[in-house]
Amino acid sequence: IQRSQFPEPSFDPNAPYLDIYSHEKMIHPVINRPEPKRRFLPSLWERKKITKLVKLIKAGKIKPIEKPKKPKFYMIWGDSQQNEKLRPRQFIPAPRLRLPGHAESYNPPPEYIPTHNEKKWEESKPDNRRYSFVPTKYSSLRLVPAYPSFIKERFERCLDLYLCPRQTRMRIKVEPDALIPNIPKPRDLQPFPTTEYIVYKGHTGLVRCIAVDNEGAWLASASDDLTLRLWEVSTGRCLK
Repeated sequence: IQRSQFPEPSFDPNAPYLDIYSHEKMIHPVINRPEPKRRFLPSLWERKKITKLVKLIKAGKIKPIEKPKKPKFYMIWGDSQQNEKLRPRQFIPAPRLRLPGHAESYNPPPEYIPTHNEKKWEESKPDNRRYSFVPTKYSSLRLVPAYPSFIKERFERCLDLYLCPRQTRMRIKVEPDALIPNIPKPRDLQPFPTTEYIVYKGHTGLVRCIAVDNEGAWLASASDDLTLRLWEVSTGRCLK
């Protein structure tokens, strides 16, 4: 009582604590005053400091920090000039596996199931076999056992990807219209005869063969009407 800790008899020291300023974010701030303009504009001393730094950078006294260079790798047994001309390594996709067919099915068609005589292929060499397994028919997928050669096939696949060389092939883009030859126009093929000059009349059947004289003055023709005629080339007159 002398220290004035309990001045009133109605004071409860075990009353619940009322947190006026809680840790939770309040909807309305304590001070609803707008932000001052000086927080958005640079001050005078900041402008002077920036101007001084710009002058030092232009004069070359302050240099930007260079990033550490990455180590260059080179071929130990190769030529230095050849290493400089090396192109960056391109990604070469792996060859795709053959898609499974009817023979790999758990319920293959009857023509894929080997007969008693066809099972002799097991005695042949593995390279000469059509399939590396025997097509078997099962009534349901639950009855299919585990494939015993799975790890072996995966290992062979890894060897093919690791040991078999691959190379990129440049695809030539060819337009289909470029493969069609350009047919010239008839007027570009002139001069050629455009009018009928001489008509050799006399044969009643189809003319089968023609023979011209060495001097070009006489013409012999044979027809299906069983006649042989001798013509004069310049006039078209039938002599015989």
